[in-house]
Amino acid sequence: MIKVLNQYFPGRLFVLLVTENVLILLAIWATVTLQMGADALAQHPSLFLKALVVTGICQLCFYYADIYDLRTIGSKLEVVLRLMQALGAAAILLAGLFLMFPDMRLGERVVEISILATVFTILLWRFFVEWLTRAYGGGEKILLVGSSKAVEDLACEIKKRPDLPLQIVGVVSENEETTVSVEGLKDLGALPHLESIISETQPDRVIIALKERRQQLPYNMLLKRRMQGLLIEEASTLYQKITGKIPVESIHPSALIFSEGFLQSPFRRAYARIFGLMGGVLAIILSGPLMLLIALAIKLDSKGPVLYRQTRVGKNGKPFDILKFRSMRVDAESMSGPVWAQEKDPRITRVGRIIRKLRFDELPQFLNVLYGQMGFVGPRPERPHFVEQLAQQIPFYDLRHSVRPGITGWAQVSFDYGATVEDSKEKLEYDLFYIKNLSLSLDFMILFQTVKIVLFGKGAR
Repeated sequence: MIKVLNQYFPGRLFVLLVTENVLILLAIWATVTLQMGADALAQHPSLFLKALVVTGICQLCFYYADIYDLRTIGSKLEVVLRLMQALGAAAILLAGLFLMFPDMRLGERVVEISILATVFTILLWRFFVEWLTRAYGGGEKILLVGSSKAVEDLACEIKKRPDLPLQIVGVVSENEETTVSVEGLKDLGALPHLESIISETQPDRVIIALKERRQQLPYNMLLKRRMQGLLIEEASTLYQKITGKIPVESIHPSALIFSEGFLQSPFRRAYARIFGLMGGVLAIILSGPLMLLIALAIKLDSKGPVLYRQTRVGKNGKPFDILKFRSMRVDAESMSGPVWAQEKDPRITRVGRIIRKLRFDELPQFLNVLYGQMGFVGPRPERPHFVEQLAQQIPFYDLRHSVRPGITGWAQVSFDYGATVEDSKEKLEYDLFYIKNLSLSLDFMILFQTVKIVLFGKGAR
């Protein structure tokens, strides 16, 4: 496994990413060589830069076709279909690029032949890597220690990630009376027998999930094993690396207080504000014509104002008015009061349904970014009515107000639309992970994923 932005990703993913870039370049090189001779690249150095552009567009299409989402690709047929879909989209984009910039062409039929060659080489390579992984992968052996809900949650999350090379060898309960109720999880015994269980199972990693460790853990034995190379880790730490969220129900406040992260440096605050100002102005200019068309459509579709103001809770709990294009009837909450939007909500107008699906109703929030009330990335601001309700039911809920809210966020790209308290709890777990791991690279990754979600209309109501 490889850790990126404090999250675990399968090493196989990065092997595929690097090698498939090489395969695309090799396909282009082979086609150019066959058509133009072995010294074509030496005579025309610009061909290499053009090949990099083609490779980049292919990789972009791979990303949007979820070629590298190893969790969702379940069969060889699905790999074939997604690869064909991605390369078909790449061919269309490249055709448009060459039409606008004829000098970018690599040669007669080079791209077409290269794409066909890429299909076969990548499919053969993928199937070989899959066979190699199944035959020799094995996986990292994990021993779980504890009987708390944290163990059950972690075991369930590991089972959801077959793409990660993690193999649970079993669980060690706190005592003889307690057990962990996870299907397929082997009970290896109680904590007093931990040393012999480690000797028998030979795990690569021991995960501790005990509510009270001081009187229970055999520290001397674990320290000795740690010096021998055995990795020992808290359950919440591995849970965060696997899921990209912090488990609010099973984590102790001290784990948040003494953990690394949750750093809001002056540098980050400065670049976030500068990026907000510059990005806000640019976004308003670029989206201006589209916003005018949306405003006209709203006026023609239903009576009422174009913009909708709604009070939300911002940084440090300070309320502010968020701006949105009106997507519901003017009297949407006159009878019901504040409620979450539901699937096929009858209050939504015809134009509203379209702009909500495309997330265009959020465009006026570029003004909120310009005013400094929001950022491009951060936890989505919630209404005071729901904040008061959720803060009473969900641990650590107010922590999400320690940073400036955003138009998009880690919860929005990782979780579907939430309309229940349980959904809000899970979104908070993603928000806390974001706040803990604040970084420019994480912000850009979220923005990149947001584009994908907007293009395919996922999660909107």
